[in-house]
Amino acid sequence: MDTKRIYRESRGSNYTGYNRASSRRKRSVHVKKLFVGIFSLFMILGLSAFYGSGLVSAHDNVKDDPVRCKYYKSIQIHSGDTLWNIAEEYITEDYESVNDYITEVKKINKLSSDQIQDSQYLTVPYYDYR
Repeated sequence: MDTKRIYRESRGSNYTGYNRASSRRKRSVHVKKLFVGIFSLFMILGLSAFYGSGLVSAHDNVKDDPVRCKYYKSIQIHSGDTLWNIAEEYITEDYESVNDYITEVKKINKLSSDQIQDSQYLTVPYYDYR
């Protein structure tokens, strides 16, 4: 018998040696592709994080303008005080009219009329810069 034929018969008819080498090569190519894919993904994520952080900032580049805040103050009513006088004393340019300010004072203090009493305490709003 021919030695080539014996070699082929001993290996079987499907050439398993060739199949093993082929599957190793395919696996090697698959692992390389997987590595390249994962590396590319990390590169894209890293670059997007690096360049994206320059696009969005939690800090304003605008100068720190003073912020107007609304505050409340408790005042004691004295004899002769009216809501109109109190409004003229504490109103700021944030209100359109004295009537708007009086309406807010009445709402804050749960007043149903314009009548206030001597020694009564009222809470009045005002705006100021922080």
